[in-house]
Amino acid sequence: MADPISITTLEELADIALQTKYVILDFTAEWCPPCKAIAPLFKKLSNSYSVPGQLAFIKIDVDAGQELAKAYHVTSMPTFIILVDGEPTGVDVGGGKKLGGGTVYGGEGGNKVVMIRGADPRNLTVVASELGEIAKKAATEGEKKPAEEKKEGEEKNEEEVTA
Repeated sequence: MADPISITTLEELADIALQTKYVILDFTAEWCPPCKAIAPLFKKLSNSYSVPGQLAFIKIDVDAGQELAKAYHVTSMPTFIILVDGEPTGVDVGGGKKLGGGTVYGGEGGNKVVMIRGADPRNLTVVASELGEIAKKAATEGEKKPAEEKKEGEEKNEEEVTA
């Protein structure tokens, strides 16, 4: 369990995403009152649910990390984006039944949460807690990190070539 990680570049995000199954991005700004209001909750969720290799919480100051904000088309703060295996494909959250109002954007299938816009504590808590439970279960079952799976796959391909 850890505090959110602050990053400013696409390279930093790529490194984390390569090693972590799920990532919750918090696009924030120092001058943004709603960002300041939800920051303690994001930190609390990070401390409660972060699991190395499974779930990471990332803070991105849009002024310092302009390339990240541009890459993810962030136009308002705070914006929370959920990455699965490094892609903003979303995560199924209880069939959408637990989500409240607010601005939630989904992916394919209708129940997937990809983005939460605004300081929406209820939806952020639901998404983080469900991902936290998935991450803890995967960690206890010994699920491999994406980077380990990729390396293992490459080794298998090398064996097939030499055979």
